[in-house]
Amino acid sequence: MSIPKNHHYISQAHIKNFFNKEKNEIYLFDKTQNRHFKRNSAKSIFSEKNLNTKRAKYDEYDYSTIEEELNQNFEKDFPGCVEIVKKLIKTNKLDSDTQEALLYLAGYGLIAELRTPSRKRETDNALKNGMKIIMEMGTPELQSTFERHFDFNDEVKYSNSLNYVEFVHKVINAMGDLIFSVEIPENENDYFILPDFGAATMRDRINNYFNPDAKDIVYIGLPLTSKLYIHFCSSKLRILPKPPGIHYVSGEQVYLLNKANYDYSRQIIACEDEYYLQDFVRRMNLD
Repeated sequence: MSIPKNHHYISQAHIKNFFNKEKNEIYLFDKTQNRHFKRNSAKSIFSEKNLNTKRAKYDEYDYSTIEEELNQNFEKDFPGCVEIVKKLIKTNKLDSDTQEALLYLAGYGLIAELRTPSRKRETDNALKNGMKIIMEMGTPELQSTFERHFDFNDEVKYSNSLNYVEFVHKVINAMGDLIFSVEIPENENDYFILPDFGAATMRDRINNYFNPDAKDIVYIGLPLTSKLYIHFCSSKLRILPKPPGIHYVSGEQVYLLNKANYDYSRQIIACEDEYYLQDFVRRMNLD
């Protein structure tokens, strides 16, 4: 049995929340090519061959460890957690299952951009440049290890050294209690878009460190479905960027949130509704 090498940086379970269920299509816009297109499957969307492949030994490759880690901890329960949030909106009951689901989704949002090819490339370049001078003065064995670590090819494109589970635990502990808010378009003809970085994060200084410039992640913004946008904020913030609770928002508020995600996206955005996406892009070009 062949091992899948096409790895998604946005989970297929997440992408499917932006599909047009009636037409079994998802509508996309490439802002670098100024091109609209559509797909009827999530398999080729927001993915890259060997994105999560690691080097096991010098001439062997590990295609599945990171994929399994992501699936077990951030993906397989994603659909169920979305349903729990939908139930919360109807009942307004914040029980233990709902709290666990919200924490799960916050973790998914925390690692979203870290999974993208562009962020992996930037991280590797920063590490390589930062360690280069030290490695030049190191022993031949240390230099060899350094060169092998950054010896990328078509099979291993990134170092993929981040432990996503440990990262999430560390960040959540630093954030403290999470305050959430959910936004829902009040107009049925408005839709949230899915950008190619998955979820947004922001940093601020909420803890005391020796380094005065050190900042923690304090906010997570996750477009959960075409009709649900969830925000998480650290309770340590003096001013919350979003009011807690469940809110129905205007078309202008939906547009401004989509605009922020469009501006920050690298290349591709996705939407459930073809006509909304076309109108949104036209307005973006006018603004």
